[in-house]
Amino acid sequence: MRKVLSRNLDSTLILIAGYFLLAFVVRILRSSALEIDETQQALLSQHLLLGYGSQPFLYTWLQHGVNGLVGPSIASLSLLKNGLLFLCCLFFWLTARLLLRDMTLANIATLGVLTMPTVFVMAQRDLTHTVLALASVALFAYALFATLKTPSTGGYLLTGLAIGIGAIAKYNFVLVPLAAVIAIAMDKDLRQRLFDWRMLLTIGAAVALVLPHCLWVVNHFDIATTQTAKEMRDVSDSTTLYAIDGALDLLLAFLKAVALPTTIGAALYFRDLKAIIRASDQSTRLVGRIILFSMIFVLMLVFAMGVTHMRQKWLAVYVLLWPLYLCLKVQAADLSGERKLKPMLASTFTLAIGFLAVLLTRGLISPHFERYSLIHIPYKGFAETLRHDGPLKPDYVIAFGGLAGGNLKIQFPDSMVLTTDTDIETVPAIWPAGAVILLVDTTDDGESPEDFKDALASLAERVSLPAPTDVHYVNVPYGSTGRSHRFYYSLETAQAN
Repeated sequence: MRKVLSRNLDSTLILIAGYFLLAFVVRILRSSALEIDETQQALLSQHLLLGYGSQPFLYTWLQHGVNGLVGPSIASLSLLKNGLLFLCCLFFWLTARLLLRDMTLANIATLGVLTMPTVFVMAQRDLTHTVLALASVALFAYALFATLKTPSTGGYLLTGLAIGIGAIAKYNFVLVPLAAVIAIAMDKDLRQRLFDWRMLLTIGAAVALVLPHCLWVVNHFDIATTQTAKEMRDVSDSTTLYAIDGALDLLLAFLKAVALPTTIGAALYFRDLKAIIRASDQSTRLVGRIILFSMIFVLMLVFAMGVTHMRQKWLAVYVLLWPLYLCLKVQAADLSGERKLKPMLASTFTLAIGFLAVLLTRGLISPHFERYSLIHIPYKGFAETLRHDGPLKPDYVIAFGGLAGGNLKIQFPDSMVLTTDTDIETVPAIWPAGAVILLVDTTDDGESPEDFKDALASLAERVSLPAPTDVHYVNVPYGSTGRSHRFYYSLETAQAN
């Protein structure tokens, strides 16, 4: 295989594409229910807005487009995610080919992306906006280094577009181009690129893409910032200790993010580690400084915002270039990657495909051992039960909570699903006469049927509907030991006003 890949370097990219195709199939097979981020996209992609709570709009718009082509489904959710992950690897590979003379090293660097936990674990389990941010970083890196190598009007324009795309993909992306500016300014041979008149094209393209969302953020500042601030800060921590806790959490998250690719690289080149550590050249310093200054900016935010919790996935955009940095160090040490490609392939796909097997096992086999999670709630069984006596196509589904709402959107793809989230949804002021409306809630342990009658009445009140008089419930079995999940529902028909 090493000889085949050495002759046809594109084969590595084909193998990576095959991996993401396998991941797409595994997601369809493992469950008909959704993870948390997936439920959000199933719901939010019904609406085209300039902002969705604490996240920019681009991923949701892309999901809306994919849904328009293939319909809302598990397949459409997985197709977008794995397509973006492949684009991330593609642009990363193109960037590596620009900077690495040895094409086998470029392939090793790209395979290194698949050894990062955010990519092969978290993204396959349940990430959305971060996936688009990773693809944006890879696109930005390609545009940046292509422009630095051969300045052109198109290169400056593409760099600006990449910055704009990244900014409306995920807010934390913006630190990457800021770090790149400082890294370039520190290089006396490259800083002149910053003073080229074509930088105006870069700035103009970025501003043109970002400005509409910026105006939305100004008008919805609390909505855009409150949730993220709560996730990153523990208000119970004392003011004298939060900075230390946040900095230590940042360091730990960084080490977790780079541990696997670093360990694999060290194992491949263990005899040459001293030479690799000492080696340096212009490209190595530039990529290293981009990563370093990105992390410094994050550390500054930790102190400025009082951050006490730092998740590994939040750092993914800043450490994506780490495998490229490691391979640039190998190149600077004047070492080859040809004999290392085969073990790199083996270790990469063992990790990546191994975790897909874990996910598939978790979805299909773990219920036989009484181990359940969100993806085992039988929303599909509930929908099939309602359709038992004939087709049921409600015009509206009113769900109690986003988790149920997202899953019910997959089961009733032609229906408008609402959860009474007034920041996102617009509830009809006047319901169309004759519209079929399904109100749904699900059980928690210890709740009585009367609790759910009251809950559905409250749900109806929120959307200006009369309290349902005919509330039904159905127990849907799942698992292998007679376990069941109870759904309460009411099917209403809107009356003429």
